[in-house]
Amino acid sequence: MDVLCRRAAVSASGVTMLAPLDAELPARLLTTVSGPNGSGKSTLLSVIAGRRTLTSGRCLVDGSPPDESSGRFREAVASFIDTPPLARDLTVREQTAVVGASWWPYRDPWAGADAQLTALEAAHLSGRFVHELSAGELQLVMLALTCHRPSRLLLLDEPERHLDEERICQLGDLLKQRAQAGTTVVLATHDHRLMEQADCCISLAAADRTP
Repeated sequence: MDVLCRRAAVSASGVTMLAPLDAELPARLLTTVSGPNGSGKSTLLSVIAGRRTLTSGRCLVDGSPPDESSGRFREAVASFIDTPPLARDLTVREQTAVVGASWWPYRDPWAGADAQLTALEAAHLSGRFVHELSAGELQLVMLALTCHRPSRLLLLDEPERHLDEERICQLGDLLKQRAQAGTTVVLATHDHRLMEQADCCISLAAADRTP
């Protein structure tokens, strides 16, 4: 899925959240979005995910405005922009099976439940409960759950948070492989190692947040 932004901008109460942006995010490639805090990286991802409405301009995903209310759109777009609530009394592997059952109702929900954890060398966390995880371990689990979903467009907001250098490199390799397999991957990041893995880079300037 390709993403096109033309003068896409977001403001609220007179405060600029995303300055007018012209950008093309090509399909089936890994694109990074960088910029200082407050430049609108998370806002841009939220717009693409259909979670935030533009104040002006337009954003098109595969030629149509993003629509989170559409089941077809939700099936095509997976995102980790903020941390969703997780069930305290389910293990990590059981959480993964819930994702499988939600998106593949006619398939064994356990199928592939460990694949993304294994790719991030975090399979040892599968029997743990989420409240037993450190911040870095929880980040790995959330990334694995997001990547376990079917998607043609994968959106990640600062996926390197709480991860050490080795894990960041593993994550970069995983996302690069995902793009090479046909998924459009877009991530907001401050990490130079992930930027070096990218096929395309977009840099946002600091937004004027003066009301």
